[in-house]
Amino acid sequence: MPLLACRLCGKIFNSIGGRTCQACHARLDDLYPRVREYLRDNAKMAFSVDSIAEAMEVEIRDIQGLVDLGYLDRDIGSQPDPEEARRQKLAKELESSLKQMKGEAAKSKGSTSYGQQRYGDKKG
Repeated sequence: MPLLACRLCGKIFNSIGGRTCQACHARLDDLYPRVREYLRDNAKMAFSVDSIAEAMEVEIRDIQGLVDLGYLDRDIGSQPDPEEARRQKLAKELESSLKQMKGEAAKSKGSTSYGQQRYGDKKG
């Protein structure tokens, strides 16, 4: 088991997994339901890590720790995700290509397949 320094409190601990010590992890586990409830009660407000920490009278590093560990998501707001935009564009291109292929297949319903062209239409 490697020794690591906790990224929240700086204490050295035996790491089985993760980069926070058990004491800090337990503190974050206790803090998370309170933060979640606070955010739900004030859903119409815009928050930052600083404003949440100040309003709840907790340390900024604990709120940031919740964000870093994936307990809380950052709301980017009006900034579109470029990766999502690329995925949507690709999906639209694929959909239009499939529609085009279906249309061409419907038009050439009476045509022969590759196997029929290559080996003939004769059975037997």
